[in-house]
Amino acid sequence: MPGDQIGNIEAALADLETAMKGDDKAQIESKTSALQAAAQLLYAAASQAEQGGGGAEAPNAGSAKSEDVVDAEFTEVKDDK
Repeated sequence: MPGDQIGNIEAALADLETAMKGDDKAQIESKTSALQAAAQLLYAAASQAEQGGGGAEAPNAGSAKSEDVVDAEFTEVKDDK
C-alpha cells in the first residue's frame, strides 16, 4: 500500500479521536466521514492490487471447501471420587 494513503488514514483517525473528546456532534460526523473516505480509497487500492495480481493471496482464501460441522449439546459430569 502506498504510504501516503496509510498516512491519510492515520491522520483522519487522529482527527476523529480529537473530535470525539469534544461535544461538537457535527465535527465528529465530519471527521467520521473523512475517515470513511480515506478507508474507501485504501480499500480500492487494495482491491486493485489484488485483481492485478500484486498481492499475495491468503491460504485457502475463497475456497469452497465444505467441512462436516456437528452442532451438539453436552453436559459436564463431575466425578467426586
